[in-house]
Amino acid sequence: MTNLEDFFFSVDTENNDATPAVRAALAAARAGGERRLVFPKARYDFWPDRAFEQYWFISNNDEGLKRIVFPLEGLEDFEIDGQGSEFVFHGYVLPFTLRGCKEITLKNFSIDWARTFHSEAVVLAAREGSIDIEIPEQFPYKIPHDRLVFTGEGDITYDISNMLEFDTNKRETAFGVFDNFAVHDWHTAEEIGPRQVRVHAKFSTLPTPGNTMAIMDGGRLCPTITIERSQGVTVQNVTLYHSGGMGIIAQHSSDLRVENLTVTTPPESGRMISLTADATHFVNCAGEIVLENCVFENQMDDATNVHGIYGQISAIVSPTEIEFALVHPQQLGIDIFAAGDPIEFVRNTTLETFHENTVARVDRVNKQFTRLTLESPLPTDLSLKDAVANLRWIPNLTARGCRSRGNRARGFLVTTGGKALIENNHFHIAGAAILIEGDANYWFESGKVRDVTIRGNHFENCNYGVWGTATIEVNPGVAEPYRAQSLYHHSIRVENNTFDDFHGRLLAAHCVDGLTFTGNVMRPSGAYPKRSAGGELLEITHCANVDIRDNDLSTS
Repeated sequence: MTNLEDFFFSVDTENNDATPAVRAALAAARAGGERRLVFPKARYDFWPDRAFEQYWFISNNDEGLKRIVFPLEGLEDFEIDGQGSEFVFHGYVLPFTLRGCKEITLKNFSIDWARTFHSEAVVLAAREGSIDIEIPEQFPYKIPHDRLVFTGEGDITYDISNMLEFDTNKRETAFGVFDNFAVHDWHTAEEIGPRQVRVHAKFSTLPTPGNTMAIMDGGRLCPTITIERSQGVTVQNVTLYHSGGMGIIAQHSSDLRVENLTVTTPPESGRMISLTADATHFVNCAGEIVLENCVFENQMDDATNVHGIYGQISAIVSPTEIEFALVHPQQLGIDIFAAGDPIEFVRNTTLETFHENTVARVDRVNKQFTRLTLESPLPTDLSLKDAVANLRWIPNLTARGCRSRGNRARGFLVTTGGKALIENNHFHIAGAAILIEGDANYWFESGKVRDVTIRGNHFENCNYGVWGTATIEVNPGVAEPYRAQSLYHHSIRVENNTFDDFHGRLLAAHCVDGLTFTGNVMRPSGAYPKRSAGGELLEITHCANVDIRDNDLSTS
């Protein structure tokens, strides 16, 4: 066992930076074959100045040269135990990266930043074209050239990419409000009192005085725990108070367990926002992904998202060679294929599979383009803008006993062809609690589901925001003219769930073969104004083999 206390001589006393001690302890543990790094319970501060440096492509986050405090690479059977410690980070730094690791456990610590990447303000007044806000002292700012800019430690500044209204009392996005991304392109600001600012901009909805405005910097530069090409990683009894990106992001990794993870704001902090993006996110993974007894609240994006990546055909080089492009800018640089991988080709219109093959060779051109040599000839009707996906990296998902509430956007996004079980969870989500999607035209997130069970969950007044059309939404990216030709998703069962509902739509689904909705109970709540103008509780179109029975969906 390696004890960080033995390396306190390495602490940078000028700013109490524990980063050098961590580097020394990790080096000693590796050299001595130690399997545990233990932290005496305390607060530890980490600065980027003497952190390890490495370039990273991180899916759905921002690529770049990163400073990393805990760079774990090629480790096996290793555990980091914080014993209840507080890990506090400063500036642009990644707390944990794992690459090429096996059987790693991270447990018993919390993560926060001394200065958050976002800011917050209380609404004082609102009128068409401007709002007045009061900014707490923990969010320093300046107004150069009539533009509101927030400041961090040293010379760090944070621009504004979005402003979103939260209900201060309910601690959730305000009812029916939209994002205000337009403030990034144009706004002006002026000081009107001590820490009081008038912001002139076009707001999508006028905020209510007393509510909280979350003011977001657009970057996803500093996710908290990044896992790449690793196997058997467990995150246990960890609390994430903040990140400058996602909480946990895993790519090309397998057999991942997240147990008793809490995403929330620090007690007594007065903050509304926890993480600045998704709580958890899994891309092109395999094996078993388990989320158990977790809390996801007040982050600025989804609770979890499990998906692969579609590459878009950019050139047909020969009868056995293609070039594909990674289209979404936050997927650039991600290697999605290796020699020997089975792959499928889908139409970008219907998402239907029309050819399968095996990769013989991969030649990366650059971070955007890659050439594949295949074992078998390609079909003659292959077209540019059709898409290709990996059939090897498809995980099973179990999400059990989790609570999701108060965040922007959605709950669980499930786009995996493995077996998915979502049971005994509690959702109070501004958008769709569960979204099953997949598309080859915008996000390029694959793939088709084949076995999804949603059972025993409690859906409490979801869809009070604008990020969905139903509590459970099956919405593959198939445009209306092509939906009659597509049965993209398969075997989705929604069983024995309880819906407290004001919205009037429990399920919306299209392009599904095998959809079961049985044993569910709806309890009308009236908790919010009803936003939909009538319509069906179950909106099911262009589906086959639908079984709806034994539900209690009384609206009175």
